[in-house]
Amino acid sequence: MKRSPDQRPCSILKKVLLSTVALAMSFASTSQAFATSPGYPYPQPRKFYVSKNGNNTDGLTWATAWNEMDQIKWTGIDPQNYDSLTIDGGVGRMIYRKPMQVQVRPYYSPVRITVSGEPGHNGQVVIAPGSQSNGIEINGGVQLNGSKRSGIFVYGAKKGITVNSNAPYPTSVKNIEVSHCTEAGLFVSPSYYPLGMSQLILHDNATNVVTQQTGAPGGAQLSKCWIYNSSERINSDGVRVDGTTSGPPTLGVSLSSCVLGPGLRDGVSNLTSARPTLTNCLLINSKRNNISSYSVSLQNVTSFMTRLNSSHSAHNCLKLQASPQPYNMIGSSVKKSIAYGGMVDIPVSIAYPYPPNSTRPFPLTVEQNTQYRTTGNTTALAPTMVDPKFVSRVGLLPNHTPIPYLMGLDFSLRADSPAVGTGSEVTSIKQLLSTFD
Repeated sequence: MKRSPDQRPCSILKKVLLSTVALAMSFASTSQAFATSPGYPYPQPRKFYVSKNGNNTDGLTWATAWNEMDQIKWTGIDPQNYDSLTIDGGVGRMIYRKPMQVQVRPYYSPVRITVSGEPGHNGQVVIAPGSQSNGIEINGGVQLNGSKRSGIFVYGAKKGITVNSNAPYPTSVKNIEVSHCTEAGLFVSPSYYPLGMSQLILHDNATNVVTQQTGAPGGAQLSKCWIYNSSERINSDGVRVDGTTSGPPTLGVSLSSCVLGPGLRDGVSNLTSARPTLTNCLLINSKRNNISSYSVSLQNVTSFMTRLNSSHSAHNCLKLQASPQPYNMIGSSVKKSIAYGGMVDIPVSIAYPYPPNSTRPFPLTVEQNTQYRTTGNTTALAPTMVDPKFVSRVGLLPNHTPIPYLMGLDFSLRADSPAVGTGSEVTSIKQLLSTFD
């Protein structure tokens, strides 16, 4: 018997429905198989908390948060699982009395440690463990961020922050203020990999930054940092580089978009075979040397000094000297930089041990520099004296200019400056702080 045309759509619809049911059953069985197989569902990232108001149990909520830095269960924070740690800053500030000793397992995706941004928890985290303990100790790959300017404040510790990381994993420190530490504000050990330190304010420490160089090419990379002393009674350096003078020359600590000073003894002090690099940095009136090193690389740097220091003694805008191993000197370069005031202490030549009594020109490359009111070997930097014409009338300042006044100076170039296109893009402390995020 011949099927009528009206019956065909019903037959087709029935087949479609049966196919849909079969497909749904297949998906269900597949999902069940995944659900019972090892590793499914995948672990979700966990957020851990630290708060003085927590009951110190599992750290998984504000209520159950670890209540001191030494109570954090670091072994339970898994970087492979993308776990994170959030610190309570309270309404205005929250003070922790134990050191933070970060002990997470190094991994290519670092554990993120931040100050909370939640209302009621987004105040300043203060770490004040006393002068016998370090404030923050970092080993391995982590990202520590105060979340805003000075969001973490380390005060009165032995070393404010120590960073020891020789593994190829990201390590960075950001938005932390450190002051009045008895050994160092920031201590960075030798590393084969760059260690990023940004938006730090380091002041009034025994030495504000100590970085070690022992032949490894990595180490501290400081960017957008302000390093200073607020009192002339604190006779400490900005950045001191420790290490060996032997072996082949290497790259050293790097500073970009930083302000060094005022109030420092030496802005940068380096007597190792490593070469510090400064780019777009502003140096303000160190008492002894704005920069002292065997070799250095300066690009778009502005250096200012009064004619004499506060003790009425000459001070150096740039002091370079021959290495004990002259054959290994890496050489220096000063490009598109401005030196206003201070002595230029650079040898004309360098003596070599062999052949006897042989000398060579001091290894220095210069390009498009401006200098004014400098003394010493001035022709090493530029052939003539030219006033760069800063917005602040720094030529009128007395030798003993108060530190608070120096902090307010504006080293922007006026429209009629002959040095336009040179000097630092960071032109004042206020302008630097306005770039912090």
